[in-house]
Amino acid sequence: MTQTIEMTPLALSAVEYFKAKLAYEMTPYALKGLLIDKKAPDLLVLDVRSTESFNAGHVPGALNIPLMDLAGKLATLPKDKTIVTYCSTITCGLAPKAALVLAEKGFKVMEMYGGFATWTEHGFPVEKKA
Repeated sequence: MTQTIEMTPLALSAVEYFKAKLAYEMTPYALKGLLIDKKAPDLLVLDVRSTESFNAGHVPGALNIPLMDLAGKLATLPKDKTIVTYCSTITCGLAPKAALVLAEKGFKVMEMYGGFATWTEHGFPVEKKA
């Protein structure tokens, strides 16, 4: 028996949402692979947490610009690279806000899903700043 599924406006918006989610989110596994294999020279990893949090530990090679300072530092960021934002946890909310600011200004941007907590939970490398 063939089943027909009617595509309602709500279903279409869900389809578009998940397409966008997959297109603009990167898992910590994917980011680690790109960073370690050096297969992504066109990536800039952007930590939007506080300077104190960044100094305590961050994704290797990440640049720290706290979200509250981002608008004033947009001119220092490269438009020819994809910027991958992250914050503390999946519920933090700073990374998607930063990604929106960057996207509105014409930057290519993605968000690392799960934040730094997920990165460390998997035992991935961490840099610290003294």
